[in-house]
Amino acid sequence: MSTKKETASQTTRASNTTVDSEIQKILVDGEHVILRAKFHGAIYWKSVAVLIFSVLIGLFVHQFGILFMIVGAIMLCIAILTQHYLLLVITNKRVLARYGLLQMDVIDIRLSKIESIDLERMMPGHVFGYANVVVMGTGQRLIRIPFVKNANDFRKFYNEMVLAEEGNEEAEEIIEKEKATKKTAAKKKTPTKKKKKT
Repeated sequence: MSTKKETASQTTRASNTTVDSEIQKILVDGEHVILRAKFHGAIYWKSVAVLIFSVLIGLFVHQFGILFMIVGAIMLCIAILTQHYLLLVITNKRVLARYGLLQMDVIDIRLSKIESIDLERMMPGHVFGYANVVVMGTGQRLIRIPFVKNANDFRKFYNEMVLAEEGNEEAEEIIEKEKATKKTAAKKKTPTKKKKKT
């Protein structure tokens, strides 16, 4: 049992190191990763369901069982490739995303150009704890990354970033108001010189 766990942890470490090396190639000087998406195992549920169905139907009709087994195997391969190539990372400067198989899109959006980070969650997502992360940039640019396990962390990061910016704006407004009140108080304190009558 322990050897199985060790080999599983070694494979996950190896996959993490390959993803980390790919991310490091994309980063520029002075840029570091703040948050990286972790993908849920639910990405395989459709292929596993088809494989189970193929076994059940294969007990009665062998030809259909073999057909569904082939379809399930293809779906499983697609899910494995999809999980391998999916990427969603927030750095201190931008959001990096990679998705798609036949047409792979690699997109980066500067943090200042992000309008919102939304979560799409169906009933299975509520039950198993995953969601689709939708990053909306200016100019109707939309990124949708499915099966993100730590989707709430992305939403929380965006909210903290927005609130920090709003807090800075409020602080600037308070400082400007204080400066204005000091100027008016200074004007009231300075006595106006009366002109001497000649």
